[in-house]
Amino acid sequence: MKRDKEKLKRWMIRRRLEGWKVTRICTHVRVSRDMFYRWWGRYREQGWEGLKEKSRVPKNMHKTPMETVELVLCLRRDRNWGPSKIEGYLRNKQGGVKPIGHNTVYRIICDAGLNNPLDKPRKIWGRKRFERSRSNSMWQADYKLAEDDNWMLTYSRRPFTLHPGV
Repeated sequence: MKRDKEKLKRWMIRRRLEGWKVTRICTHVRVSRDMFYRWWGRYREQGWEGLKEKSRVPKNMHKTPMETVELVLCLRRDRNWGPSKIEGYLRNKQGGVKPIGHNTVYRIICDAGLNNPLDKPRKIWGRKRFERSRSNSMWQADYKLAEDDNWMLTYSRRPFTLHPGV
């Protein structure tokens, strides 16, 4: 069952004006105290008109300037750069170009039909766990160039057990 929010708001405000405690009102209608105080503040500022549902449509729409769009498309066509690289270029470029995010760059590229998705997913390396069938069957040697052109060797038989040698 859906509740009528405007009716609920009016009921809550009337109870508060009658002297009910806020906790009792909120418990009775199962609404948080924050929500009640938001509606109470609107009522005190704007009266009963403040309790009506307001439009959630954005008040202003931001549009990417055409010179920025043209530059993005030019970089994509000429250099075949991706959205992140184009974003970094625009951020570092000196001049009248407003920097935009990589999601906006991606949207511009897709709208222009310049997106070239991969036919199949990329191969992922290093996701498989490496284990030996029995313990002590694998040794690891690490070589490091130390001071005075000396090599430092480190042998390890188990993880986190290092045996330094020279």
